[in-house]
Amino acid sequence: EPPGSMIARAHSTEIAIYDEQGAAEPSRILTDDEAVSVPGAVPIVFLVAEDAGEWLKVNMPVRPNGSTGWVRASDVDVSRTTYRVEVQLSGHRVRVFDGDQVILDEAVGVGRGDRPTPGGGYYIKELLQPPSPNGAYGPYAYGLSGFSNVLQSFAGGTGVIGLHGTNDPSAIGQDVSSGCIRMPNERITYLVEEVGLPLGTPVEIIA
Repeated sequence: EPPGSMIARAHSTEIAIYDEQGAAEPSRILTDDEAVSVPGAVPIVFLVAEDAGEWLKVNMPVRPNGSTGWVRASDVDVSRTTYRVEVQLSGHRVRVFDGDQVILDEAVGVGRGDRPTPGGGYYIKELLQPPSPNGAYGPYAYGLSGFSNVLQSFAGGTGVIGLHGTNDPSAIGQDVSSGCIRMPNERITYLVEEVGLPLGTPVEIIA
């Protein structure tokens, strides 16, 4: 087994999802309207949970958190990444690994008590560039495959959890957000422009 995580990228803007491998009919058709915040901007990407050859079990970017399904290997392009992200909520830290090497260890702001950041295993499903680099989300925002367990919608979106910059550095290290993970602008810029974390990178959020 090669090191790292397997990522599956859909060939088109929709993909058939099956309840089990070998099923005759899909249980749903996942479209990029559901899968990403800006349809047409990025492909539908999955983190692969299990490789069964012609079929792949994938983690899905839909509610409820932790949803999985099966896709045909012929419907996706597969790649690998050795990057992974770990967010420690109680410690207000994010660590980014390349294999066993820590390439970033930074304080972050996380969800507040009534709007907590949900723990669990997720992945990066999109990279967004907010209209203003000096705004509340900073210069970049990674959209994760998870959602707030409290908010069904937020700021016109569907309550997607993000990892993004901030225009309020004093909030770093605090419980401040509606569930998103805030980090210093220069550090998210480093992850995007220097490291180039790929879509599909696994993100583990630990209490």
